[in-house]
Amino acid sequence: MSREINWPTREEWQAQAEQAERTSCFSHQRVSSDPASWLTADEMSEGRKLAAKVVRATRLALGKAGRVNERYSLNDYNRRALGEDASVNDVAGGWWHIARIARSVEVMPDAADKLTTLAEKMRQERDAAGEAAQKEAVAEAIARRATDAEWEKELQRRARIERGPQLTTITVYEDGSSTVSGPAPFHPPWPSH
Repeated sequence: MSREINWPTREEWQAQAEQAERTSCFSHQRVSSDPASWLTADEMSEGRKLAAKVVRATRLALGKAGRVNERYSLNDYNRRALGEDASVNDVAGGWWHIARIARSVEVMPDAADKLTTLAEKMRQERDAAGEAAQKEAVAEAIARRATDAEWEKELQRRARIERGPQLTTITVYEDGSSTVSGPAPFHPPWPSH
């Protein structure tokens, strides 16, 4: 089941290196998602302590304001931020939402501001490192696509795609021996009408 695809020329393929690398993932995915990589241990500890204090005070204020149903969201944001595998997005988002809810009932505005400052710092540090990593990855991709070896790999990849899926049959006999057929084009069974 061979297919004919209008592939880009080598020059076009090389020119697409930057776009291909930039769009392969988000820049922040090129660096650690661990919050401890972007805030010091003291800053992380301070953020967790502030979040706990703000959550306690905000829960009380929400009760007094008749908004008890918002406590669940507040607790959920704190739980996500404290999770063992919490990422930068989990922690920063959790702290930001905790501060937002606290501000809505006018609780500990200085602590809420500090919490959002720490969250923003963490995201900015991670994003700046991600941009630098992406810039480096793009430069490497451009250099790699300029080599003959990478072009040969691309041609082999194209040939596999044009060839389509392959089927290999393994037959196991009663005596324990087996045979393996060579790859053959796979033809899916078509439903009968």
